[in-house]
Amino acid sequence: MKHLLSKLKFNPDLGLDLNKLNYTIVNKDLLYTEDSDLIFYPKKCNKIQDLQPFLDNLYSKINHEIFLVLTFETYRGRIRRYKTKHSRMFSSIRFLFDFFFLRVLLRMFPFKYLVYYLSKKKLIILSKAEGLGRMAFAGFEILDSTSHENQIFVLLKKSIIKNKTKPSYGPLFKMERLGKNGNKIKVYKFRTMHPYAEFIQEYMLKINGYNKTGKLKNDFRITSWGKFLRKYWLDELPQLINVIKGEMKLVGIRPVSEVYYNDLPIEVQRMRIKHKPGCIPPYIAFNYKTKKEMIIKAEIDYMKIRENKTFLYDFGLVFKSLYYIFFKKQRGS
Repeated sequence: MKHLLSKLKFNPDLGLDLNKLNYTIVNKDLLYTEDSDLIFYPKKCNKIQDLQPFLDNLYSKINHEIFLVLTFETYRGRIRRYKTKHSRMFSSIRFLFDFFFLRVLLRMFPFKYLVYYLSKKKLIILSKAEGLGRMAFAGFEILDSTSHENQIFVLLKKSIIKNKTKPSYGPLFKMERLGKNGNKIKVYKFRTMHPYAEFIQEYMLKINGYNKTGKLKNDFRITSWGKFLRKYWLDELPQLINVIKGEMKLVGIRPVSEVYYNDLPIEVQRMRIKHKPGCIPPYIAFNYKTKKEMIIKAEIDYMKIRENKTFLYDFGLVFKSLYYIFFKKQRGS
């Protein structure tokens, strides 16, 4: 196992030489010696019985100074493994069977109890986003991750603060966003990301940063069907619930996360908290390009204009937005 660890290529900027650390390789329990610098659990998370309780238990037993390496197999890695052992047709059929029973039904009531029983609670298919997200949800800081032989190896450390937000699985979920006066609101959306993906936003920002539209670059948290929903803004339809509740309006600045908000210039932050967020962002109504600087400019322009206008101005922007979406093919990112 030490030989395996020596092959893992983590980010050299971390300044961490695995070969110089004192190892503890854990196979059956979570005990470790006090002089350990690193704990390696070589069993794939996919095959750990009751994975989330295991991660919670692990979090409670190690201290903040120790590094931890966990591993799991993604569903893409599972496909590659099947293809090396079986024919292409058999691999495709086997994967579709596994995906349907162990990934879809596993999350649906009441089928999940049957699937749990049949799989002995220790055979789950994880996306990369869910695997990392489960670890972050348990309270671990993700330092880096790397691939080796169709598996993802994750370098972790115990965080000081454990996440208290509950994960969601269903097609409709709520995201915590900043509303008017800086109040936190729960914004409704159709799910476009893998489960637990919301817990690795800071990690994604650290490794990839933002793209030209102001969203996370190379965001592997988004599902294939999620990209379609986002392209045509179909994922935003449930925000009408927030409009009915009086937390949002049809047109307005985007409801953003606290992480994104803190990255904005101070003067923009001060302007933002004076306004209620909207379902349709100003850059669509103004037909601006989907670049981060233009999206922010559109919001600033909108907030300045809106100070001297009534709700009728927003009403007119709704029709402009629909025109650009349906006739000018303005698309989401």
